[in-house]
Amino acid sequence: MRVFKACFQVMSRKMGALAIYVVIFMALSVLLTDMSAQQLSTDFTAEKPTFTIIDRDGDTPITQGLRRYLSQNGTEVPLKDEIQVLQDATFYRASDYIVIIPQGFAASFLTAAPLQLQTVTTPNSARGYYADSLVSQYLQMVRSSLLADPGADPAQVVETAISDLGQHVQVTTRQFGEAQPVSESYHIFFRMQSYILMVMVMLCLSTVTIAFGRPDLRRRNLCSPMNAGRLNGQLSLYSLIISLFCWLLLTLLGFVVYRRDLAVLDMRLLGLMLLNALVFTLVAMAISMLAGIFMKSPNTQNAVANFVSLGLSFLGGVFVPLEYLGQGMLAVAHFTPTYWYSVALNRICKISSFSGGVPVEIWQAMGVQLGFAAALLCIALVMAKYAGRSERALQQSHTELQN
Repeated sequence: MRVFKACFQVMSRKMGALAIYVVIFMALSVLLTDMSAQQLSTDFTAEKPTFTIIDRDGDTPITQGLRRYLSQNGTEVPLKDEIQVLQDATFYRASDYIVIIPQGFAASFLTAAPLQLQTVTTPNSARGYYADSLVSQYLQMVRSSLLADPGADPAQVVETAISDLGQHVQVTTRQFGEAQPVSESYHIFFRMQSYILMVMVMLCLSTVTIAFGRPDLRRRNLCSPMNAGRLNGQLSLYSLIISLFCWLLLTLLGFVVYRRDLAVLDMRLLGLMLLNALVFTLVAMAISMLAGIFMKSPNTQNAVANFVSLGLSFLGGVFVPLEYLGQGMLAVAHFTPTYWYSVALNRICKISSFSGGVPVEIWQAMGVQLGFAAALLCIALVMAKYAGRSERALQQSHTELQN
């Protein structure tokens, strides 16, 4: 096992730089997860638009009630009744919604041809349209109440309308499936884990493959009694241990950061997610071994690692969910292992019951990943065998193992 020990010797000399990389990417995995979880949050929070009321009709119960109702659902921005001021406020988005109440509005409110409010909504502003819908709801409620009872006191009708429009419904969420669903944050963490895992594995493994790719060391290995099969076998064993170590680090990181989510998570779902990540670890190892053959110096190490991992992540639905990708992009993504990792992960997170067993789509996606890992590993071993006999490998250089 001399080659196996030599791999750890090389890695120990680069331990400081590799440790920094590992810590940075582990922190990056949590940061990317939090950022994506905030963007994809399904929690509802009512928006509070800014609005301005220009009342040219005087203080009437209806207009006073409109101001009160909008103040409950937004923030009033007082402005002067001047064209230039109102235009500037709209241009600089100081107010999402400006409503001008014309003179005589209250007097014509119940007539066949009531005066219309003049409104200005900030272009492409969802909050402005929301404020406009609030005004419409209020006016329709007050008009319907006064038409139903013409003798009613307008002030009392306004109070009742504001009270009715302010009613809220208590919503209770219930889980009917036997499996506790996966939280959005933990789901995104596992989705981002494929990118972080591939970068970490590639950086750790390429450090050794670059050292063993030096011409002097290749020349010495060709003269040694150890055949290429044993040499590549020990290199593969080292690669497997380091890859599993990276997978274990990220798994423990998820356990620590998202321990509250794990407290209510169905352990069967967790087991499937960990198994899917473990299968992808083998894919990352095979890709790293293949890419390491083309890395001839530490200068190209970071460039190749980031190029490969970022490219596969963008195509495989890691940074952008698969449902947002176009048909053409999905057609290309089918030929990447990250796509099948995302497919399996999404299907696992949608499981609500195990009464029918584990969906076959999950096993199929994992099987495709194993197929990618086996094919890439075979290609890497064959290329590594013949790369040592090329003329390029006989050039002069120093080895990492020299004292």
